[in-house]
Amino acid sequence: MPGYTLKTALCGILIGLSATGCNKLDIQNENHPDRDAVLSTGADLMEVLAGGYATWWQSVHGNYPVIGIGVASDAYGFPWDDFGGRRMGDEPRKAYHNRVSETPDYRQIAESPWYGCLSAASSANDVLAALERGVGIDQGGPQDQSIEAAAYLLRGLSRGYLGLIFDQCLITDEHTDLEDLPPFDTYRSAVTAAAGDLTDAAEIAAPLGDNFIHSYFNGLTLNGADFSAVCHAYAARFLAQWPRTEDEYQQVDWQAVLNHAEKGLTFDFAPIAKGGKWTSYQQYTFAETGLGPLWARVDQRIVAAMDNSQPARYPEVNAKGEAPLAHPMATSPDKRLSTDFIYLAQVNFPVSRGEWHFSHYKHNRNVTDSGFAGDGHTQGPMPVFLAADCQLLKAEALLGLSQLQQAVNAVNAGTRVTRGNLPQLLASAGAGNIKKAIFYERAIELFNTGPMGLWFDRRRSGARQDYLTADPLGGLQTGTPAQLPVPANELSIHGEAPYDFGGEADPSGITKVY
Repeated sequence: MPGYTLKTALCGILIGLSATGCNKLDIQNENHPDRDAVLSTGADLMEVLAGGYATWWQSVHGNYPVIGIGVASDAYGFPWDDFGGRRMGDEPRKAYHNRVSETPDYRQIAESPWYGCLSAASSANDVLAALERGVGIDQGGPQDQSIEAAAYLLRGLSRGYLGLIFDQCLITDEHTDLEDLPPFDTYRSAVTAAAGDLTDAAEIAAPLGDNFIHSYFNGLTLNGADFSAVCHAYAARFLAQWPRTEDEYQQVDWQAVLNHAEKGLTFDFAPIAKGGKWTSYQQYTFAETGLGPLWARVDQRIVAAMDNSQPARYPEVNAKGEAPLAHPMATSPDKRLSTDFIYLAQVNFPVSRGEWHFSHYKHNRNVTDSGFAGDGHTQGPMPVFLAADCQLLKAEALLGLSQLQQAVNAVNAGTRVTRGNLPQLLASAGAGNIKKAIFYERAIELFNTGPMGLWFDRRRSGARQDYLTADPLGGLQTGTPAQLPVPANELSIHGEAPYDFGGEADPSGITKVY
């Protein structure tokens, strides 16, 4: 049923559905802003930064690209056309078709993070250039240093997500001559540049302590120490999650990841929802939010990870005549199955869209843990980087450095035991089982937090798997795009032909298909 969307059906009746939910995002190509526009006061710099942070937030945490990518990585069952979800979840997987002729809803999977991150990085560059020519508030004092650090963080976040998401990137700085078209660079270069920016930001802010003020994340005010922790946490994330394959996973600089993770978050980083750009995809992936019960379910692979007696793929009853699940309610020694997830006997998805989308579970942690999150729409925290994430990055880095006992200690000190009530790991379990425990914890504890986190984790942690036999914690399904192409509109500006990733012609999801 081409063009049939749940969003179309419900937009007229759902109370509280925002313009972001029912309308397309207004994404503009801002790669080449007017560098002649004069920023003449400190207030101008702060206004530009505020706009840049909001743009970055929505481009990475909005419905595009997170829901489509989440379906592709088997985080969510989602059979609707909205946000490109159904097409990204086809089984067997199809390529991401990168053409200007595609619908805006589908194109925004790539366009929203591309143009949004580039726009945010451009805002940071404008501020850094203005500071360099003497614009400021207190002549290089704590307020100007706060602005400088905020600009480096914004640029680092933008570069980092460009490097995680796309196969190639545009990397500009405050000295780039935008009269010349910047060349594309590699995703590894983008991640390296991001880590450099984030380190610079942390080093500026940390010594300032309470003299440092950062309030560009909605609802949060960070002092120098907390701001520095955010910087190091994201640096650890980018340096750990950039690999697209198991082979690239062996190339991670685990000592660098460990250094950043140890200086990272000891609190959950969660800006506050207020509508507009300060909303998140979580409004469609949490249970019991104001947008209704019919949206995303927890993918059956996640359910099977908690209960090994469950199949990792929901039976196709109508298509193959198989029996439905004999025991649809899962059981698990992991306490979080009951605290973080809710069982629903009925599945309100159309069979015609593919029963592999079916699941009897929704993510319910925002309801059972009132301090964890709000609705991702108009109220409450929007958790996107948990302290537990830093602890797991630390554990993974220690494992990568062959420090098995220290890795096990880090896991046992974390949420596996404190929230899951699971038995402590032993170093004698071996590196393979320790790695499996870390990635299990990332899948369950971090579910619905770091945007696209399961996509980044599956592509690097295991081999591609056939869609009929994929195991709960294994790699991406064969043919799943493991990175996105530069949007076709952007490629045309550079005189390059559009290309795709994924599908039958690209089983690994990393080879250009023209």
